[in-house]
This record gives sequence, C-alpha cells and structure tokens, in this order.
Amino acid sequence: MRPATRPTTGHLNLTGYSLRATWRVLRTLPITHFPLILPGVHPLASFFILRRLKGLGFSSCRVVTSENGLVVHAHR
Repeated sequence: MRPATRPTTGHLNLTGYSLRATWRVLRTLPITHFPLILPGVHPLASFFILRRLKGLGFSSCRVVTSENGLVVHAHR
C-alpha cells in the first residue's frame, strides 16, 4: 500500500517550514516595523534577510530563530 501524495506548496512540510512563506519573504521583505515576526520561514533565509537590510541602510540587524519561524530585529 502506498501513502497518498499530498501537495507541499505553501503547506508546512516535515521540517515545519513553508516554502511559500520563505519565498515571499525573500521577494518582498516588509520593513515597516521591527521586531518583525516571520512564521514558517526557513532559517537559511536569515542570511538573505540580513544582507537586504544592511543594503537598505539598517544597522544592528539580527535574526533570531524561534520554534515558529524567524524574528528580525533592526534599527535605522
């Protein structure tokens, strides 16, 4: 008996991270207020988030991994 296939696009996969949430953050990072909570985003995205924030002129940038996703801290 084979297990039923299920779509994984946008849903949390076995690791607990969402591909859709991660891609959305990498394409359009909201920078209106901090700390910014990003649920379901993979920790590997933190490198790209920090790079974008530093390029936009933010300082004291850090990304903390929580059990639900990422928390971004930054100051202008």
